[in-house]
Amino acid sequence: MPSLTRLVERMRYWCDVADMGYSQYDRWNFNPAGGNCDCSSLVIWSLREAGFDTGGATYTGNMGGELCARGWLRLAVDGAPLPGDILLNDRDHVAVYVGGGLLCQASVSETGGVSGAPGDQTGSETNTSRYYDYPWDCYLRYTGPDDQGDTDMPASTDLITYGGQKVTVEYALQDVCHKLEALMQSVQSIGSAKAISDQVWYGQGDGSIEQTPLYGLRAAQYASEAVAGRDGQRLDEIRAVTAQGVREGIESITTTVAVKQ
Repeated sequence: MPSLTRLVERMRYWCDVADMGYSQYDRWNFNPAGGNCDCSSLVIWSLREAGFDTGGATYTGNMGGELCARGWLRLAVDGAPLPGDILLNDRDHVAVYVGGGLLCQASVSETGGVSGAPGDQTGSETNTSRYYDYPWDCYLRYTGPDDQGDTDMPASTDLITYGGQKVTVEYALQDVCHKLEALMQSVQSIGSAKAISDQVWYGQGDGSIEQTPLYGLRAAQYASEAVAGRDGQRLDEIRAVTAQGVREGIESITTTVAVKQ
């Protein structure tokens, strides 16, 4: 079911966490490690991720018509948008209001034009900014069924500090899993604790992420469960269970290293 909450989360992810540049010639390159989009492809992509039917919407010029045929209402601009409202200038620009006086958008490439290299070269090609009037021709507001979900449960796209940077919970936990795989490959191939030191990070219960040289396979299990949001875990519970997996896993890894050496 479509979710406005999810729409806001995905816009925040692509603008605040992923490394997304601006290009109208490479506008569907949604690679979080270094991609490109333009204003309309960003909104359309995020809508689809949030479960919305975008019909034949491909750019700002046909977005209004396609969405209004699918549960969205075209409203006059009054300076008081709601979270999840699409801010549309039919000819030139589109953004999404994400609440708190903020909007998310893809703005301009590093060249100041409509094409550029993948990835955000300036730190603001895609961005979260204070609300402003572009001017907008209208607000598009969804009026169909909306899966609000459990409003007390933080999403996997909530931001936490990880490796000195602000990233999503989902990103941090997936990174934990990937680094665990690399860790185990190193252990199995050379059996050296030194060679794998300082490669991995783990979540603390206070929401921070700390570096540690060794931890075990149990962390991967906990992390994958946390990413999936299994059993309706809250964010603090996700962090705690991941940290617990790390603590329990240290023994298994150190034992493995000792055997291999």
